Amino acid sequence: MDVSQAARQRRSVRSFGPQEVPAGLLEEFIDAARGGPSAANRQPLEYVAVTDPGVRAEIYPCLKWAAYIAPHGDPQPGHEPTAYIVVLRRADYELGGMALYDVGAALQTIMLLAVAKGLGSCWIKSVNYPKVAGILQVPKSLEVDSVLALGYPGEFPSQVDLKPEDAGLEVIKYWRDEEGRHFVPKRALAAVLHKDRYGG
Repeated sequence: MDVSQAARQRRSVRSFGPQEVPAGLLEEFIDAARGGPSAANRQPLEYVAVTDPGVRAEIYPCLKWAAYIAPHGDPQPGHEPTAYIVVLRRADYELGGMALYDVGAALQTIMLLAVAKGLGSCWIKSVNYPKVAGILQVPKSLEVDSVLALGYPGEFPSQVDLKPEDAGLEVIKYWRDEEGRHFVPKRALAAVLHKDRYGG
């Protein structure tokens, strides 16, 4: 799968199969992410790769899923993630809040690699941060930024392209149909692409 295919196929997955994710894959993803762009090359990010079933079971209740359709978007019993990558930020390495951009670049790298390896992922910012930090024994010098849930996908959400004239925040809410299939609306290319100048 090339990068373009991975980018188009990547969707947030909230239902996973039972197959375990090899720890070596998480290490491969993190190794790729650490070489990504970093503001002033400060490199404030660190990662905790979680595959242990006991630790996963402790982390799972610390996460909130799919706010627009909660609780229907939560993974059902037996369909929880089989791995997590928890992103940490070192405050003493940060440069004026720029680490948030580092996080975006790093996680997009990981999510694209995950798709290319047949995995699904869901980037979660609605997290009980103090509890996760305690479970993972994160030192006070580091802050939990976000959690990436991973596993072999048990669902394949579909992108729905909106019409160029569709506007407003009410049209961007994702949904599930009667069969439980997940759909994600995205603004039309014509609504977001401008050529040479705005409005061109």
